[in-house]
Amino acid sequence: MVSASEIARLAYCERQIRFDVLRGRQTLEPQRAARHRGESAHRAFYEESIRLADRSARRGKCFIATLALGDTPQTLALRQFRDVFLRRSVWGRDFIAVYYRYSPMACDALAHRRRLLMLIRGPLRVLALAAAIAVHMRLRKERSHDA
Repeated sequence: MVSASEIARLAYCERQIRFDVLRGRQTLEPQRAARHRGESAHRAFYEESIRLADRSARRGKCFIATLALGDTPQTLALRQFRDVFLRRSVWGRDFIAVYYRYSPMACDALAHRRRLLMLIRGPLRVLALAAAIAVHMRLRKERSHDA
């Protein structure tokens, strides 16, 4: 009997499928080592994501979100997004640096404009919801890779 996975592999290497059927599937040491490295990398990435998401609750305020929404689950979701997604790329770290440089000035301006601050709350809540979903999906995906 041939599995669907083996049929899909036919496009890659039909000789390998035949060899596996005749002699049994055998994994070579370099393949086992590569699989182990990949699984370790996935596990490390997942554990780092969990640590970063947990630490987000304790450090690095989102200035504008904290001013507009207070210290709420929405601000936590934005911090987690920052740590799980933005900190992992060059452009994300650049964005964070620009944000931390200019957002205190923006907060000073917004603090005296209550109506504008109220207008910002709606879009921030939407962004926070999207951030929470993205972080949840990333962590769930990493969790499924570990299983």
